[in-house]
Amino acid sequence: MPLRIARSASLFAGVAVVAALVLSGCAPDGGSSNVSAAKEGNSGADSAAASEVVSVASVSPATGALSGGTEVTIAGEGFSSSSAVASVSFGTEAATSFAVVDDATLTAVAPASFNYVVGAVPVTVALADGSEVTSEAAYGYEIQTPVDSQLAYAFTYWQDYNLDEWGEFPDNDCGNFVNQAMLARGWTQSDDWFSDYATTGDYSLSWIRGNEMDAYYASRPDTTRLELTQRDQVKIGDVIMFDWDPQNDNGVDHTQIVSKVTQNADGTISIALVGHTLDSNYRDLDNALTVEKPGATAHFWSIA
Repeated sequence: MPLRIARSASLFAGVAVVAALVLSGCAPDGGSSNVSAAKEGNSGADSAAASEVVSVASVSPATGALSGGTEVTIAGEGFSSSSAVASVSFGTEAATSFAVVDDATLTAVAPASFNYVVGAVPVTVALADGSEVTSEAAYGYEIQTPVDSQLAYAFTYWQDYNLDEWGEFPDNDCGNFVNQAMLARGWTQSDDWFSDYATTGDYSLSWIRGNEMDAYYASRPDTTRLELTQRDQVKIGDVIMFDWDPQNDNGVDHTQIVSKVTQNADGTISIALVGHTLDSNYRDLDNALTVEKPGATAHFWSIA
């Protein structure tokens, strides 16, 4: 049965919002979804006045990729009524985009799962008047793509290192971590790019050193270099190479993985990063370049 929000056609006659929903275990942050409720007022309102009803009955498909990008159809009613749809959310994350197709249909592009957690989240439609309604049918995030596997690995081990399998390079573990995640994405080790550091201590320089790693990525047929001015082409799962002190001409100093790309209302694009040394899951790129390391620069490797 779809959850409904009923509102009187006369804004001065009173407000009726009756809704409550708890989806235990759905929200990736361990929380639950809820919708506020209010009593209907003004018993003298015209009984013949029509009521507008907004409801969310189902979402299709019911599951999608952990890294987002799945177009989801949301079925219900009242979407094109006088209270316009203001936003659509999957758990705590806003849809990448949404569109009202007709009174009974919305489409929305699912965002990446918060912290790349596998599981079900509620789908919430917020209205311009501040009310919101949540589907009883949750949307399930699954590992479906190589990028999903890469980011699921990265968010599992960005803080709790996978020491038994890979060890840790003291004070310089960023490349070790990024390359582990690339293996999870589907890359395979070779004579030119490998690590057996945790067991034998052996590894290639392309696994751990910035310039050699940068050259290896440049040599692959499935990578494309992007500059900071091309950030509109950057995707989740791409790799960034930092040069903290370009004036010294010593090349790459640090590397991380793109964990979030946000199109801001003012037209700018924000990029967040996950990685080691500095251990972080949503490190802000621009803050790193201007506050943490003023004067630094960077480039990306876009992974096909």
